[in-house]
Parts: sequence; structure tokens; C-alpha cells
Amino acid sequence: MEKLIQLQGIDTKLRDLNDLLGDLPSKVELLNQQEESKKNSLSEGKKRLKELEVETKKREREIAQIDDKISKIKDQLFLVTNNKQYDALMTEMDHFKDKKSALESETISFLEEKEELTDSIKTLETELSELSDDLQQRRKKLESAISESADEKLLLEKQRKERVDTLDVNIISVYDKVMGAREGLAVVPIVGSGCGGCGAHIPPQTITEVRAGTAMHRCDMCGRFLYNEEISVN
Repeated sequence: MEKLIQLQGIDTKLRDLNDLLGDLPSKVELLNQQEESKKNSLSEGKKRLKELEVETKKREREIAQIDDKISKIKDQLFLVTNNKQYDALMTEMDHFKDKKSALESETISFLEEKEELTDSIKTLETELSELSDDLQQRRKKLESAISESADEKLLLEKQRKERVDTLDVNIISVYDKVMGAREGLAVVPIVGSGCGGCGAHIPPQTITEVRAGTAMHRCDMCGRFLYNEEISVN
């Protein structure tokens, strides 16, 4: 029973060390994910911006080529000798005008998307800069806290393994289950005539056997292991 009490003491200290870090590790991990997400969004935004610039210039070149063709057609109109030639040139010019109009609409759409995307990128860059600064501070704080407790944690984990290796696997299995179900407290003293964990009444015969060390008992209500509070936990 003393080994089980000692194991509980070690686990309590390990839990206290983890509590010192609080929710800092989870916050750092969340910020890491947010930073990565914003970096990806920023990268994709800049990639799309380049694509828009290429497409806009391409449309502008095509429009310039069409303007040149329309200009040539207009020059040819003065040289036609019959209505058939005139109508053919006008049909061709209308075709180029329609194509130019479509290209201009696409160009306007690209320019509007570029403007929105540029604003979005600026916002993302600002948010990413602020997030990175916050994350850097939290990382330093976490690293400092982990560094300060690292040696003690390693020692406690070594002691824990040593205690576990000396205990029956079935007892350890029950102990671990109770630990998980009872907020990390699986071994408690009998306080008066009650369980030191949940306060439930402990039968006199059970108290006698626990204090005499003749049997190992658990609380009927919470399942915690019971020990005589006079036993040394060192």
C-alpha cells in the first residue's frame, strides 16, 4: 500500500508541474495552427495576384491587337467598291468589337479582384505580423516554463516507472482507471470514518483492516484506494 501511496504522490507532483504550464501549450499549438493557416492564405493570395497580373496584361495586349485590326478595317472601308465588301468588313469589325468588349469585361473583373485581393493581403500581413509576435512571446514563455520544470519532471517520471514496476499490473490497471475518472486522485486517506476523497462513510470493519494493514480496500462510492492517514507517504 505504501508503494501505491508513493505513486500517488509522484503523480500528484507531475500533475502540479503540468498545471504550472496551464493551457499555454494548447494556446501555443492553436496559435501555431492559425499562423500556418494565415501563411498558406497569404501564399495563395500572392500567387493569385501574380496570376491576375499576368492575365490582365495578356488581355491588354489582346485588346491592343484588336484595336489595331479594327483600325485597319476602318482604313479598308474607304477602299471598298461594292456593298458586299463593305458588309463583310463591317461584320468582321463587329466581331472584333464584341471580342474587345468581352476582353474589357474580363479585364475589369480582374482589376476588381486584384484590388480586393491586395487589400486582403495587406490585412493578412498585418494579422500575421501581430500573431507571430504574440506567438514568439508565448513560445519563449512556454520554453522557459518547460526548461525550469524539465529536470524535476524527468526525475519524477523515473521514480514513477520504478514504483510501477514493483506493483501488480492489475492494481496499476485499476489505479490508472480511477486516476482518469477521479481527476488524478486515486489514493486517499481515511478521514475520521469517511473517505478522504468523496467523504462517503467507511464501515468500521474496513477502517480496522486498513489501519491494521491486513487488507487493501477501495471506497464503495468513488472507487479510490484507502489508506491510514498515519502512514508516511515519503
